[in-house]
Amino acid sequence: MCRRGDDGFSLVETLTAIAVMGVVMTALTTFFVSATNTLNKERGLQVAVRYAHDGVEMVRALPAGSVIGGRSGEEVARQQALLSTRDTGDRVAMALQRELGDVATTMDMSDAVDKAVSGIDPADDTLSTEAKPETFFDADLFRYWFVGSCSAPVGSAACESPVDPAELKFYRVVVVVVWYDSRACMSGVCTYSTQTLVTAATTDPVFNQMVTVVPPLPDNPGNQFSDVGVPIRPVRLTATSSSPPYSWSVENLPNGLTLGNDGTISGTPKSVGVSVVRVVVTDRSSSNDASFNWTVSALPVTAPPDQTWDAGAAVSYTLPVTGGVAPYTWSATGLPAGLSLDKATGVVTGTTTVSGAAATASVKVTVVDGYQQTSTATFKWNTRVQVTGPAALTPAKGVPYSAKLTAGGGSGGYTFSSTTLPTGLTLAGDGTISGTTTLTTRYLATIDVRDGAGATNAMVLPVNVAVPGAADLRITQPTTDAPDRTSAKGTALSGQKATASGGTPAYRWAAANLPTGISIAASSGALSGTPSAAGTWIVTITVTDAKNATSSFTFQWKVA
Repeated sequence: MCRRGDDGFSLVETLTAIAVMGVVMTALTTFFVSATNTLNKERGLQVAVRYAHDGVEMVRALPAGSVIGGRSGEEVARQQALLSTRDTGDRVAMALQRELGDVATTMDMSDAVDKAVSGIDPADDTLSTEAKPETFFDADLFRYWFVGSCSAPVGSAACESPVDPAELKFYRVVVVVVWYDSRACMSGVCTYSTQTLVTAATTDPVFNQMVTVVPPLPDNPGNQFSDVGVPIRPVRLTATSSSPPYSWSVENLPNGLTLGNDGTISGTPKSVGVSVVRVVVTDRSSSNDASFNWTVSALPVTAPPDQTWDAGAAVSYTLPVTGGVAPYTWSATGLPAGLSLDKATGVVTGTTTVSGAAATASVKVTVVDGYQQTSTATFKWNTRVQVTGPAALTPAKGVPYSAKLTAGGGSGGYTFSSTTLPTGLTLAGDGTISGTTTLTTRYLATIDVRDGAGATNAMVLPVNVAVPGAADLRITQPTTDAPDRTSAKGTALSGQKATASGGTPAYRWAAANLPTGISIAASSGALSGTPSAAGTWIVTITVTDAKNATSSFTFQWKVA
């Protein structure tokens, strides 16, 4: 039978078409389900990747060495059990073990523990040991931080466990994100992990080897002085640092002194002595030190000996003090008239008066040191009787002469005497000099004076004998206007000569008590040689003419 073009399909054809359509629809269903699962897994993976890497950035933002903060040994042991225990039936544990693989067995987590804490309290952890869910697009994600230690030599990229103390120490932080998807992942648990290395040092490392670490600069307080048994004024140590904060330590402080946490030295020294103190300042990068002496002195003591000065003499006397700490402040009562005390230096200066019965004065002095410690002493100031005039005797050869000596100081009632006046002159007990001398030129006479209390003193008085006539023998060099001489030890004399006039040439010269190393030429009077010893000599030069007439000249020669 022939079918026309508008006839329907046969039953066979219809059944065949339905079968083909069923096959196609079945195939499309499988594709759709697979595509949906894949899409779900990728969507969860993308969120997990962002969540995990956010955890890594949190780690890198932490201060150096703080990633283990709050992680107790008990908490770390619980994490290790989660990674190492097999066949627990815990799907999450099994997923973590699959995700971490060898890392789970090689991480040295036992060394990444905060030894300052104990027990289990994840809330105190810098990086929590307990995962808590966070919801993203209606899915709960759990984030785990696993921390282990490792070390690597300088210049190496490998970081291995256990830690080698000779190498650089790091913490390996592994961040694992876990989420549930029953159709996309094995056992319905999906995982994603990433990791980073951070330094285990408590200070940030310097990676630029061209950068020089500048150590802190301590301000040296300078040498210190204290009195034993007296609390010191606190000494605050300071420093300049580019890497604060800093801390202080000290070595060899005097017994009784201590250093506080703020760098302040305080206390009371217990023993006398000198200590070389070393202070060390440490900042976040390095250390530096400074040293100074600390002298602990005994309490101040002044004990001036009794003083004896000539009346009318210029005084300069420094009061003694031992122990104590400068600056010192002085005071005095009972000083003889004409004298004063410098309160800052303890020097007594001035000129004692030459009148009145003030032979002995009782002087009381007090010294106060820088720590207000005081010492007081009393001593005697004796003002000796003194011949006060005239300054020189001026008789003339062959001419009667008279002069009267005066004195001061002591108790009054003065008595004078002398055995060294030039021939022809005599001294009475009341100080009257009289007589006629036949000598010429210059002499030094010693005048003795005694007061009514028996105190004595002596002074040297020049006697310049003038020559009325030009024919009389006399020494003209040295001169009575500038009689004394001064020479330098070890320096040879040059051009020095004694001269005379009058009398009958030729002259013969002699000298007594010349300085060591000096001589005089008998024929010319020339002085030569090199002074070899320091001191003061009373020299007498004598000239004799052809008729054996003589003239002498006495003066002081100082060699320094």
